[in-house]
Amino acid sequence: MKGFSAHNAILVLTAFSAGIFAHFLYQQWNSSVPQFQEVNQTSQVQIASGELQSFRVGFAPLTISTEEPGELPVLQAIDVEKIRGLAGKQARIRGRIFRVSHSAKSNTYFLNFGPSRAALTAVIFASAVDLFEKNNQPPRGFDGREVELHGQVKDHPQYGLEVILESPLQIKILK
Repeated sequence: MKGFSAHNAILVLTAFSAGIFAHFLYQQWNSSVPQFQEVNQTSQVQIASGELQSFRVGFAPLTISTEEPGELPVLQAIDVEKIRGLAGKQARIRGRIFRVSHSAKSNTYFLNFGPSRAALTAVIFASAVDLFEKNNQPPRGFDGREVELHGQVKDHPQYGLEVILESPLQIKILK
């Protein structure tokens, strides 16, 4: 096996320098993000000129209110149209869990308040399952129980009405 020659060292150094330079140019050209963006239903970002463009995305955990919002009126889970009217807002909802479903693939629990897709569903994602279990509230334990929950109502185009439960403090068993 031959030793590492000066010619090979120059080639490696040149390739490395070209990579650093290309990275620098990429950072310079992609650093500006338009201030006004609209996200359409296909989750593509549309800038003011009408072109579709993609941008880096950062994720931050949701801030969960640990206090129960006492000033919110309590809605019944069967009042689907009233709940839909609160999409994007906080709500207190009371009802009996019809069925608890589990997705083994994503370790997500779905607390369905009725047999159809039109019914409200409370969702416990995998990131919150441990919190519920450590608080002696395993998601399967809500099956058939009368509960009161609070959180932001979402009217998801594909999945229907949802409330995401990120904390055991958002739900309590009544019966």
